[in-house]
Amino acid sequence: MEPQNSIYQRAAQWGVPFGLYLAATGVSGVFVDCVPLLSIVMLLLLVGVPVLTCYYQRRKFVEDQGFSEYAALWMLGIMLFLLGGVVASLVMYVVLEYVRPDFIYTQAQAVVDAYSQVPAMQGNEVIEALRTAIDKHALPSPIEMVLNTFWLISFGGSMLSALTALVAQRGLKHKG
Repeated sequence: MEPQNSIYQRAAQWGVPFGLYLAATGVSGVFVDCVPLLSIVMLLLLVGVPVLTCYYQRRKFVEDQGFSEYAALWMLGIMLFLLGGVVASLVMYVVLEYVRPDFIYTQAQAVVDAYSQVPAMQGNEVIEALRTAIDKHALPSPIEMVLNTFWLISFGGSMLSALTALVAQRGLKHKG
């Protein structure tokens, strides 16, 4: 019988490809205004996140011949999202800082322009505040956006992993 890898070893092994998957989701979202077809790609990638998480958890569960505890599978998911979040954050920082440095302001201006066309939104405080933030260059920087996104990935991934760990444990009979 070969030695089994711990959940931390598996998270380290699978975290980088998982992070690249998350990065592809984010990058497709950043370029969706340039290539509208990317919205479909982004949606499919988003739907695939819980599927991929459950796949990795199930793979570990089967590797352990059905003896992985729920907490271990949940921790695997948490670690996948933490490492994946780091990888995705690095990629997103490069994209937002060097490839599309105007993305945040472009999107904010698009929101202002869109809502300015709606008569009921004329003089709306939120739109005026956003317009002022654009004029004063007070919107978040790329690193602030990336760090906030990292925490969202980490926390949201933890909650998602709790659910997918339940699914990953179903239906395997213990051997021996």
